[in-house]
Amino acid sequence: MTLDIGANDIKGSLNTSTCATDVASFNAELAQLDANLTQVILPKIRAALTVNGVVTGDIVLMNYYDPYQNICPNSVPYTQLVNQHLAQDVAGYGLLADVFSRFGGTTTPNPNTCTYTWMCSVFKDIHSKDAGYQVIAQTFEDTLGY
Repeated sequence: MTLDIGANDIKGSLNTSTCATDVASFNAELAQLDANLTQVILPKIRAALTVNGVVTGDIVLMNYYDPYQNICPNSVPYTQLVNQHLAQDVAGYGLLADVFSRFGGTTTPNPNTCTYTWMCSVFKDIHSKDAGYQVIAQTFEDTLGY
């Protein structure tokens, strides 16, 4: 089971026009993300994968690249904090796929942002292009080691 979940929960606290982060909002959103993952989502997935007391599959949660790091470099520490929380949240349930590093990590400007996402297009969209999705898929595969 692969999971790409939680980014929409915390994206509202960054104002990309001013590059300011509403820290109180961010902290509340991050706490809600943690609660959703550790109290609901991950336990329910683990239960669904358990047959006769045996876990029959793997859970792999991806962390996040920072699509805004070239326009708002101060967003990188917030992305890193989210990723630390995701790593803690998935511990005991599954593995973490380190997409953040594969997309270029903390390098600013990040040379992969335009290649892997739509941020440099007329759409200014945070989502991945095909090349980015290939990197994400390879990261999941490498994490599982199958």
